[in-house]
Amino acid sequence: MAEPEKHSELQSAVEDVVGFNFRSLKTLRDLFVRPNTVFRSYAARDRVTYTPALRLWAGVLGISVLVSALWGGWPGIMRRQIESLDPNTRAIYVELSQGRMDEFIGHYGDAMNVLHPIVVGLFTLLSIFALKAFNNDLPWTARLNIAMGILTVGSLIGLLLMPFYMLTEHEALRTFGTSALIAAAYMITFVRGAPGVLARGAAGAWAKGAGFALLLLLLMALAGMVLGIITTLYAWYRIEST
Repeated sequence: MAEPEKHSELQSAVEDVVGFNFRSLKTLRDLFVRPNTVFRSYAARDRVTYTPALRLWAGVLGISVLVSALWGGWPGIMRRQIESLDPNTRAIYVELSQGRMDEFIGHYGDAMNVLHPIVVGLFTLLSIFALKAFNNDLPWTARLNIAMGILTVGSLIGLLLMPFYMLTEHEALRTFGTSALIAAAYMITFVRGAPGVLARGAAGAWAKGAGFALLLLLLMALAGMVLGIITTLYAWYRIEST
């Protein structure tokens, strides 16, 4: 038996026993090391070499939720955000919660746990229309995987930056610093993966990469705004109804 076949069988056996997915780790590695190879594989609709990027993104999102739980989950994040606000803005939340801030924040966290992956996923899926404009010949499944692959890299960078985000008290540095680094991850992944798939030359890759990174940031910001409005209204409604 050839050595590659033995290696493949060993990986399959380990995955069957412990559920450890080597192909996902390989996909994550190559999205950072050689994204063009991954993009070309997705464009060719190769379903064997790499894990679908949507599955990877969902996994990274799940890990992010787990890590955020170490800082109190969404309720803890909301509490720190309210505490960092100026007194006048903080008074609005006190009024909305009718002085029952702990209950208000708890309801907010419950809604965020359910809606965050749904709303963020729906908004970011809109980015596949931009990829169609970059290469109309790509099938929608390829566009979906490429878009989610780029998003996965940015999400993983965001996960690594989470301690910085949680522990930094300066709001502007925390928000714009992390956003800039995530946008850079989006753009660099696009530029390195685009040749022959989404762009013909370096100039086109950089221009499209910058545009796509800004689009993803805009979609994420819109998703955050929608989430903030819905979850705050839900928490207010629960307070009002009890």
